[in-house]
Amino acid sequence: MQENEVRTELVIPAPVDDVWRVLVDFAGYADWNPVMEYTQVDGMKTKVKAAKGTPFERDFEGEITSMDPYSLASQGGEQGTFFGRHRWELTEVDGGTHLVNAESFTGTMAAGVLAQTRDVLVAEFDAFNQALLRLFSDRPTS
Repeated sequence: MQENEVRTELVIPAPVDDVWRVLVDFAGYADWNPVMEYTQVDGMKTKVKAAKGTPFERDFEGEITSMDPYSLASQGGEQGTFFGRHRWELTEVDGGTHLVNAESFTGTMAAGVLAQTRDVLVAEFDAFNQALLRLFSDRPTS
């Protein structure tokens, strides 16, 4: 893991196509994800509410930078100060889908912010992953 990167991963017991459909259905996040609202606003522009219901809840704007099959990337923040590039990568594996949920940060404040908040961010990423895992653990696959 890079110093200015937060990365979590797990295997979801579902076909990669099923996980992908859920991952890119931003409007559907409210149905399964208790920690994050990810709303496609205008084409590739987005609004995000992260850490919903916690003292760390925050709103920010971003943009989708790529949406290739099984790889979704977005970015946001202030270039040069604190800027994040987030990605979700799905890979088909025995038993389901391997999910990588990661974000790299750049800018003059990146190292300091991460030094103070890395554990919180890892917990948020893990909560996202676990919510996605529960969704597929609770329903049949196609």
